[in-house]
Amino acid sequence: MSSIVTADQIRALWDDPNPRASIDRGDSFELVTKEDLGALASGLDTDDDGYPLEDQWEVIADELNGNTPGEPTSTAGQDVLQVITDARLKRDQAKQDADDEFNDLIRSVMRAEKRPAPVTAMAKAANLSRERLYQIRDGRR
Repeated sequence: MSSIVTADQIRALWDDPNPRASIDRGDSFELVTKEDLGALASGLDTDDDGYPLEDQWEVIADELNGNTPGEPTSTAGQDVLQVITDARLKRDQAKQDADDEFNDLIRSVMRAEKRPAPVTAMAKAANLSRERLYQIRDGRR
């Protein structure tokens, strides 16, 4: 059975200095974390410091107290999900770009006619095994 999250609980979580603080909503729902509140508040009216305005605490509570676990209950919830999805896609692309750049560097150095450093030293610098460097060089993974 899930418990109803009140505006007072949300405000208390927001103000809690512990970054790992959360609200337990029962077995059917995930914990509400400070990060969750930040994401929900991104679509709300806030003051200059990013603190939700007085009437916005209930909006967050309504969002969290939907009837279906994991489903938003408002267009603000849908908007937050889209923002999260877009941020994840952007993050994933940045990771992929960084991996590609790193692998291109390793491949280039490993294929050099005269290597500037021993493979074991390069593996240590890359925090990878020698075997992995050869796999990157050969495009095997």
